[in-house]
Amino acid sequence: MERPLADLLVLDLTRALAGPIAGRLLSDLGATVVKVEPPDGDLTRTTKPRQDSMAVYFVQANVGKQCVSIDLGHPEGRDLLLHMATKADIVLENYRPGVMDRLGIGYDALAAVNPRIILGSVSGYGHGNVWSHRGAFAAAVQAETGLTADIARRRRADPRNDPASQADVYGGLHALAAILAAVHHRDRTGEGQAVEVDMAEATLVANDMTAINLRNDSEVTDGFRSGSNWPPCYQLADGRWVTVTADPAVRGSFRLLAKAMDRLDLIDDPRFATMADRLENADELLAIVSGWVAGFESAADLEAAIGFSSILVADVRTADEIRNTDWAADRGAFVDVPLKQGGRPVTVPQAPWRFSKSPSGAVPSVGFRGEHNRQVLSRLFDVTQDEIDRLEASEVISDRLPDWKREQG
Repeated sequence: MERPLADLLVLDLTRALAGPIAGRLLSDLGATVVKVEPPDGDLTRTTKPRQDSMAVYFVQANVGKQCVSIDLGHPEGRDLLLHMATKADIVLENYRPGVMDRLGIGYDALAAVNPRIILGSVSGYGHGNVWSHRGAFAAAVQAETGLTADIARRRRADPRNDPASQADVYGGLHALAAILAAVHHRDRTGEGQAVEVDMAEATLVANDMTAINLRNDSEVTDGFRSGSNWPPCYQLADGRWVTVTADPAVRGSFRLLAKAMDRLDLIDDPRFATMADRLENADELLAIVSGWVAGFESAADLEAAIGFSSILVADVRTADEIRNTDWAADRGAFVDVPLKQGGRPVTVPQAPWRFSKSPSGAVPSVGFRGEHNRQVLSRLFDVTQDEIDRLEASEVISDRLPDWKREQG
């Protein structure tokens, strides 16, 4: 059985995270994805930790891709990319707006050699507006779009950056959806097109509290109010942490917890009479619930004691801990990507979808910069070995392989 996107060829010019995520997902769905890097490589190749000279961070976002390295600032590098575009279905890029045109490989140039091509662009704030020129790391976009402030409000603390690059991930996921829509449009009409996605709007859409926050309504109501609820974490008897999906400040959750604790007296306690009171005296209320939770040995025991189906208790796990669960093994939630023969593999998360009639998921391979220059250019794009030799000699294409890879290879 073929993978869903087995007939698509993608040129992935992206670096860092938002673009590479979209490229990886296209690969997971079966597309042939050729990662085109400049001579200095994807900046995430320099991150740590490393395994057998490969950055682990890079592996997760680029697993399954074939890697070539082309100097697009060189006229022959531009011409080579345009030649490759004649056979490609999709070009994916996340340069700042305008850079592709300055390189001579913007949509007009691509469409001139391949009218069916789809150019997928990911940027921080979109093309053709007053913020288009701005750079876009996830922390900056999250700060600008209200996510950082929202998290601070819920934590009742000063703003601080989230270690997860959410804006990048949201941008990459929305880029995947937009590109697949453009492919569908082309299949219906025969027309290629340019489609651009920005991280800022993707983050606004992904934040389920954006519409609530736009009301600028600080009124506290005595019931469930999206955005005011924050399920706390507690420690069990052995010190392990769990989260309980019930904010004790909310009336319904407060009453259910009081009943489960056999502390109905709390309902009449003036400190906890209203939601505003419970928020005002949150530390005292949490101390009471924490003391009760500390008497349980497991999340399952605590959930059973609460006894209400919509209130869940979950262990606070590390990624390594969930990898070692029966669920992860049964689901196949992680993939080992081998590097050095006989060496320790890099483990990455598997794609979350499963098709009833098509295989999918990460192809467990990853390339060093320029590792696949020869095989990709000759096999996919009909470049002769003599021409590849000439391009190497003029440094239009290059590679950077560790010694062990050259010896192994």
